Amino acid sequence: MASIYRRKKGGTFYITYHVRPRQRRTVKGCKDKAATEALARKLEADVMLRREGVIDVRAEKLAQWESLPLKDHLADFENAMRARSVTTKHLAATLGCIRMVSDACGFQRPLDLDPARVSAYVADVRRKGTGARTINARLTAFKAFTRWLFRTERMRTDPMMQVAKLNARTDRRRERRALADDEVVRLLQAAERGHVFRKLTGPDRALLYRLAVETGLRKGELASLTPESFGLRDPEAAVVTVAAAYSKHRRDDVVPMRADLAQVMAAYVADKAADGRLFRLPDKPADMLKADLRQARAWWIREVRDPAERRRRRALSFLASRDASGRVVDFHALRHTFITRLARSGVTPAVAKSLARHSTIVLTMDHYTHTLIEDERAALDRLPTLRPSAPAPALVSATGT
Repeated sequence: MASIYRRKKGGTFYITYHVRPRQRRTVKGCKDKAATEALARKLEADVMLRREGVIDVRAEKLAQWESLPLKDHLADFENAMRARSVTTKHLAATLGCIRMVSDACGFQRPLDLDPARVSAYVADVRRKGTGARTINARLTAFKAFTRWLFRTERMRTDPMMQVAKLNARTDRRRERRALADDEVVRLLQAAERGHVFRKLTGPDRALLYRLAVETGLRKGELASLTPESFGLRDPEAAVVTVAAAYSKHRRDDVVPMRADLAQVMAAYVADKAADGRLFRLPDKPADMLKADLRQARAWWIREVRDPAERRRRRALSFLASRDASGRVVDFHALRHTFITRLARSGVTPAVAKSLARHSTIVLTMDHYTHTLIEDERAALDRLPTLRPSAPAPALVSATGT
């Protein structure tokens, strides 16, 4: 039996009732006693109906979740992402994309989520010139949020399952190219002889570029390296370890190194503090790389005296940060170069995938392996010729004689 009482004279009535045996709950009623008594009877009746299975407790809880503001769910989603130890940058980007889509579509509660409005939003930003990869990044974040709502039983279904992402291959705004080996050598030489760029000396930059091209480490992974990251006792079994906090997969990645690179790194880290960062990368390392590419290209053009040959070289894309096709060489292109060199050297796709630390072979082969027309022509030249060794005899028509 529920009990009704006031905490002070003339105040609001409160109701205390049994939710289940030995568990009581107190809720606020109203100032009118009769109305509060009616509410108490309803609460007790609901308890009985839940006990008998007439009221679906799960459906009732779902209704409560779906009526909450979307911002409250987003706060819980943020806590769930933090528990997975995602990077601050990834967390901020994901939450920003979710808020962008929610605000543009006018979503206030989970019940407001409408795939048609999201599709209309995608069409609108596409008309305004936003790239497919940018739109897909927003959709990926928002779909992850709605999938979490469904999996945590805050929604009956995931309404964003039917919203498909765009085909980014047909709308690539930034196409990278891999550097040829001769370009890499000249880049390292130019960086070695170059001036200090934002606290990175020329030799530091040369070693940074070489490490990126020969291990495939990403920008953030390179910036996280300390002398303790390297296992260099045996150059033939040398490795570099990327801590889980900086790895894209959130696990410790152990990457093998060539023996000659290991010897260079051993000399480089010998006088460094054990826990100090080796490379202080600028916020935009692409600017640093572009400057060294520009210097390497200038030296390559000036090394010939013939004016005609200089004009020919200026027309080529050798060591250019952007070639005639619009493909660019930025810092991440060094990782593309690493994987492309693996493919050109005849490494099997499975080994290339493992060294690149990719989740699928498709990512390795389709997005990171750049073939040049020379590679394709060389592959055709390895095919056996179909030309006959001697001329075929001439056909003679029958005359009947």
